[in-house]
Amino acid sequence: MQKLGKICFLFFICLQLKADGTNLARLGHPSDFRTQIYPEEGYLQAWNFSLNNSSYKLFSTFLVSNFGPGTKNNGISIIIKHDNEPLYYSTREFGQDEFEMKKGQFFQKSGENWMDYKEGKYSIHMVFPEWIIDLDFFPNQRTGVAISGGKLNLTEDGRFVQADIPLSFVKVKGTINHNGVAETVEGIGGMEHLLTNYEVHKYSNKWEIVRTITNDGTRIFAGGFIGNEKIPGGFFRKIAVISKKGNLILEGTVTKSEILSEEPEPVSGYTLPKKERLYFGESDSCYMDVIRTKNIASMSALENISTVLRFFIQLFFAKPYQIHSETELEVNCSSWSGKGKGMHSYYLINQ
Repeated sequence: MQKLGKICFLFFICLQLKADGTNLARLGHPSDFRTQIYPEEGYLQAWNFSLNNSSYKLFSTFLVSNFGPGTKNNGISIIIKHDNEPLYYSTREFGQDEFEMKKGQFFQKSGENWMDYKEGKYSIHMVFPEWIIDLDFFPNQRTGVAISGGKLNLTEDGRFVQADIPLSFVKVKGTINHNGVAETVEGIGGMEHLLTNYEVHKYSNKWEIVRTITNDGTRIFAGGFIGNEKIPGGFFRKIAVISKKGNLILEGTVTKSEILSEEPEPVSGYTLPKKERLYFGESDSCYMDVIRTKNIASMSALENISTVLRFFIQLFFAKPYQIHSETELEVNCSSWSGKGKGMHSYYLINQ
């Protein structure tokens, strides 16, 4: 079993970006997030799944990459917050001899774990030492959103990155087995997707993805990265608003941001925005306020991984953490305004 190559396995968004941001967010297509294999060193494809109900907050990942020795290194990870129990986090790492895919389809198998699309639903099966997860995700819109506008070219020689939110605030049903005790669960959840064929973690410090919903079913999304000293002041952040019927009613590229309040995050030690204003229109009269209201889960990406993988991560990341929070968004633009509630995820690399 390969134990290397999944450096970005612990970060759903950890890209090197230097595009000019001219790509427009658009409605998504199933072909955007189907399993795709690219030959370049640096290829990475990952899918995040989430479940939220009164008892569970769950975040899981399937990944395949060409990082490290060989190709098609792959694996899974999970974060589970169950009632008042301690936070559970685990990863499993596999080599290409334990990887299966179906060309042109949404499917990956990593050892005994799999994700698949059948009969109009997306399904995952994940096995960890203490937990077995079986969940079905039921789409309730005709489409998701391609937040990066499809493949965003990063270099002249065909290197690209692509980020999608195929599912958001959909019905989730399934079974969660904890230490041999099975529980039927229902809730809401979603899926996010990342695809790149470019080496990663070279000049970004912080990544985020925000997904919220209004009282009338409109989805409001934001996502992107903050660069490090190699691109001072640089960032790439996108915003998209999707109607209940699945129409794109507003999109934009953030032109500047303003931190209105911030706070130290106790687990990571990072100082993070509590409330931030993102400007993305032709004037400062069009903006979005992002307010993180309550922590869901904070964990170090160096926990519960193999010694060899931990060594390679520390070559690239000083203090890698995942921070998941409940959040509120408020959009104020002449073309559309509204408020939404949902989840905010930070993937922190360096201060």
